[in-house]
Amino acid sequence: MIVLFGVVGSGKSEQATRLMARYKIPHISTSKILRDNADPQHQALILAGRLVPDNETLELLEKELKIINAKNNEFILDGAPRSVPQAKWLDQKIKNGELKLTAIIHLQVSKEVVLERLLARGRDDDKEDIIIQRFEQYDNITTPVLEYLKSVGYHIHEIDGEKSPDEVEQQIDTVLDAKK
Repeated sequence: MIVLFGVVGSGKSEQATRLMARYKIPHISTSKILRDNADPQHQALILAGRLVPDNETLELLEKELKIINAKNNEFILDGAPRSVPQAKWLDQKIKNGELKLTAIIHLQVSKEVVLERLLARGRDDDKEDIIIQRFEQYDNITTPVLEYLKSVGYHIHEIDGEKSPDEVEQQIDTVLDAKK
């Protein structure tokens, strides 16, 4: 499992698409699962720039992990864990042998660059006030996830997500090549 971290707009989807093509592996995107689930409450939370409750997110993730036979196959996990309880869930899955971790990749991008990228993208939930709220959530909720994972012994590979997509891909390749 390759875990991709980064604030919305950091380039996770672009890099996940490249990893899928190169390694012929599935991509589990929690934001896509939540959007595809079409639960009106989830949709309202997402449009407001808020997170879906952990138990609901994990329930949907469990279903996806079974579909792809995650215990026996490499895959990309994008958008989870987004909270410390989700990180504890993932840690337990790894320790129980239910998932095999290859690498944790963190795409670092400044708020200014992400704001510019998201405003140019123009989705319904890409409004400046919602983007600013996402930054605050990322800092307050997701950043502690990275700290938790470090505290229980996982190495976080920091990648400069402000570089061109090709350069970011090269940085990720370097990390993954070292894991072979």
